[in-house]
Amino acid sequence: MGLLSMDLIMKLQILPGFFSNCLFLAAYDSFVLLRQAVSLLSCSGLGPDPQHRMLTAEGMQVVWQSFLLDALKQVKVGLEAPNSAVARLDGGAPCRLLDFASRDRPLVVNFGSAT
Repeated sequence: MGLLSMDLIMKLQILPGFFSNCLFLAAYDSFVLLRQAVSLLSCSGLGPDPQHRMLTAEGMQVVWQSFLLDALKQVKVGLEAPNSAVARLDGGAPCRLLDFASRDRPLVVNFGSAT
């Protein structure tokens, strides 16, 4: 399979989650709109609620990018480990994570806190 087809397969796999999130945002917007309509019809004098809509083109773009980033960051079992960029504490030249690996010792990465 080519790179294009793998990209298409990945995007098709994230569509159900994306659409379910958009459905939730539409339901939320509907609830807010209904609440505003009831408030106006009850003559409570509160006026329209200043809440912003959730289901907008920008909101859908953010949700899509979030799902896409999540799909791209997943490590696949049986495939090579990602070779992420690493910031050096001494301010030296940029390097990659696997630059610290060697054949005679395992590479251990600790993401814990020393405080």
